[in-house]
Amino acid sequence: MSDIYPFDPDLGEMVMEPESNRAGSWVGAPSAYRRDGLTYLSYRRRRPLGEGRGHATYLAVSKDGSSFSELWGVGKEVLGTSSIERCALADGGDGLLLYLSYVDPEDHRWCIDTVTAATPEGLEKAVPMRVPTLRAAPLGLEAVKDPVVVRAGGLYWMYVSCAARTPAAEEMSDAELHASDDVYTTGVVVSETGLAVSRDGFSYEWLGTVLGVREGAWDAYAARVSCILRLPAVTLAFYDGGAHVDQNYEEKTGVAVLNGPASLTRLSRSAPWLVSSQGRGSLRYMSTLAFDGKVDFYYEWARPDGSHELRHSVGEASALGAEKAATDE
Repeated sequence: MSDIYPFDPDLGEMVMEPESNRAGSWVGAPSAYRRDGLTYLSYRRRRPLGEGRGHATYLAVSKDGSSFSELWGVGKEVLGTSSIERCALADGGDGLLLYLSYVDPEDHRWCIDTVTAATPEGLEKAVPMRVPTLRAAPLGLEAVKDPVVVRAGGLYWMYVSCAARTPAAEEMSDAELHASDDVYTTGVVVSETGLAVSRDGFSYEWLGTVLGVREGAWDAYAARVSCILRLPAVTLAFYDGGAHVDQNYEEKTGVAVLNGPASLTRLSRSAPWLVSSQGRGSLRYMSTLAFDGKVDFYYEWARPDGSHELRHSVGEASALGAEKAATDE
């Protein structure tokens, strides 16, 4: 790999293993958070279509960032949903925030709720008291999911995958669009990145799309921010991209520079930045932690049998400095 890459994802270590060695059996969609010298990792487990989909979200803790012990797990039946997607951890000041992403049983659209507790362990009991945070329909959208939350300047900035209503979608009824409980599988909407802002972490104002898809490009169907990495020299946004609807579950990782919360400049314009050498090449849902001059990378990585595992790699923060942030064109 070129020296602009901070690590080789194929050499990463496995943190979590999928339940079975089959396509559609995945563990990943991580969200990493560091507190009091410990690393906390939110992740979800998924089964193939027809066998449960995203059936549970978990929280685990590690002293070294590599070996994790599960603290708790919450099944989809607690939320009354057909599937749980990528959830997110964020600093809540005196406590911790957990943003739940799942299919709303009321309208079958992806939605986001907020849970808060004083400690990571307390989040599990707080799930039933979750606060509705973003709903797609009031925003004129067909989905909001996969939150990434950054606290900066006294505000909470939430990046989400969003699906706008397209001309093709206008020709379908709501029942037709959301019959599968996942509008992204229909091929009539695309996954772009929207941004919302909040003062308290619960009530968000929708600001609109900040990273869209590009017709005819490798990210023509999906451009979903998966994490924000703030370094002294540069702030980067990693994002999941796909060219067609058949890559909806097999996205690859691109990178952009953040010039401000709502201003992103793509660097990986002609091709993905990071991929798996196995399966269909998927490497998605990147989450990062930067401290002590290094960066911990957590990501969902495709295996030869089509399943996905959760991996961890470590890179030097200096490898991602401003001098390395050049476009690939």
